[in-house]
Amino acid sequence: MESVKNKIAIIGMPGCGKTTLGKLLAKELQYNFCDMDSYIEKISDKTIPELFNEGEEVFREWESKACIDLVKKERIIISCGGGVVKKDENIEAFQKDCVILFIDRSVEDIIKDVNVSSRPLLKDGTFKLYEIYDERYNMYKKAAHVIIGNSGPVKEVIKKIKLLLQNKIKE
Repeated sequence: MESVKNKIAIIGMPGCGKTTLGKLLAKELQYNFCDMDSYIEKISDKTIPELFNEGEEVFREWESKACIDLVKKERIIISCGGGVVKKDENIEAFQKDCVILFIDRSVEDIIKDVNVSSRPLLKDGTFKLYEIYDERYNMYKKAAHVIIGNSGPVKEVIKKIKLLLQNKIKE
């Protein structure tokens, strides 16, 4: 049997609901919440677009540092950047100490909801979202301990997440 953990790393596509669901879940479980992109901006003293302007690899190095830092915290829900699965070391850091929750949401639903121009990797248009989906979907599935579809009312999705996590986390 898997051990019970008090850390949740939320992974998934940009715009799938990681931050929205993560904040609500943290409130319900009385966990701390951390948006990884905000944390990266704090520790790097640069914005995410500034880091991407220096090259995606520069951003990914900061992202890996954030993974190592955040996994040390207790009773935390981490909303990861969409590309966190691109480096095995990030997932390895989470696999050991966190329940990895994949928020599975269709590209069509994301496009309806998300302002793609505010996302560095999506600024080229919605076709990029399909490319990212094709590249990462199996990575998300492989990394996840728990997979939840994000369709329907947010409260219902939170209820489903709590049900799926009940034997995996410490409340």
